[in-house]
Amino acid sequence: MPSHAAVPDHNELLTAVVETLRTELLPQVSGRSRYLLKACAAALEVVQRDLAAGTERRRVDGAVFAELGVPDERALVAEIRAGLAPDRFAAILAALGPRTEVELRVLGRDDRQAGPWSSGRQ
Repeated sequence: MPSHAAVPDHNELLTAVVETLRTELLPQVSGRSRYLLKACAAALEVVQRDLAAGTERRRVDGAVFAELGVPDERALVAEIRAGLAPDRFAAILAALGPRTEVELRVLGRDDRQAGPWSSGRQ
């Protein structure tokens, strides 16, 4: 019985599925099927990014939501939708900077200059 060096992790599995969809199946279809395959591959890439950011995003989110005095993203969104005073808007914008940095890093876009939200805190 051959020994296997390692079992693929979720990232490797998702990469293999996306690659198969894009390189093996996509060239063979057209029309609606092509659109659906592209949408499925893109959705899997979103899942892959979310999994990659998971631990760091949860840590950063906890700190951001605590700083803003809200329990979670849903509560923050509800507050924003209800309307914000300018000072609260500025505080939210500043607090979301570290979360934006995590997202940019996960997307592979951390080569940009530090943005206005960059405060050096984490």
